[in-house]
Amino acid sequence: MGPENENLRLLLTAYLQMQFADRPDLLPKVMPDYPPAAKRLILDNGIWAQTLKRPNVKLITEKIREVTESGVVTEDGTEYEADVLIYGTGFQASKFLTPMRVLGRGGKDLHREWDGDARAYMGITVPGFPNFFMLYGPNTNIVVNGSIIYFSECEVQYVMGCLKMLFDRGERALDVRKDVHDAYNEKIDRANLERVWGVATVNSWYRNEKGRSAQNWPFNLIEYWQQTREPNPADYEFIRERALAGGD
Repeated sequence: MGPENENLRLLLTAYLQMQFADRPDLLPKVMPDYPPAAKRLILDNGIWAQTLKRPNVKLITEKIREVTESGVVTEDGTEYEADVLIYGTGFQASKFLTPMRVLGRGGKDLHREWDGDARAYMGITVPGFPNFFMLYGPNTNIVVNGSIIYFSECEVQYVMGCLKMLFDRGERALDVRKDVHDAYNEKIDRANLERVWGVATVNSWYRNEKGRSAQNWPFNLIEYWQQTREPNPADYEFIRERALAGGD
């Protein structure tokens, strides 16, 4: 990791050491073994640490082997009785557009084309799917540097620009060029591999089933704003009504 990330790790480590100074037995259980921002950071005002130290709270970090009628059994064979189990199993962040079915030119199914590894140009358009636009698509999530509403506003600006471009040119549809789409995603992947969430091997919802960071935008916010101010006609193939009527 870079020096900035290491400095942040030292600062957060010192904070945890201070919070659990009176309970050194808990410190190894709460100390992350991965660099900051490899997973989503928890913003804590001290209540979290206080809760774990309460006499009626027990922090168990062993993996669960089975769920029984009376509670759970961990891999070391210990059974913990429980009246209520709350499952915190995450969500399907990388399965974009689920459960919708989206069909493109020639009957292409978008989920089959993605095959568990969703990609898009600007996170908005996909080759072979004319006039199909997404908001909050692949690689338009931000980690620590702003609001997702900002990204949505940029995306709407771009989509409206695409529609205006169609009207001004008198075209029926536009389809992003595959070479443009692929080059853009190669740039995204290279940059994500320079970020802690792309380099770290820790499992997180930032990664899809292929192990790629399909969620996060790796650059600064102003760059996305600059890229989405207006579409470049050279990035697209324009389709006239006759072509659409021919089965595209």
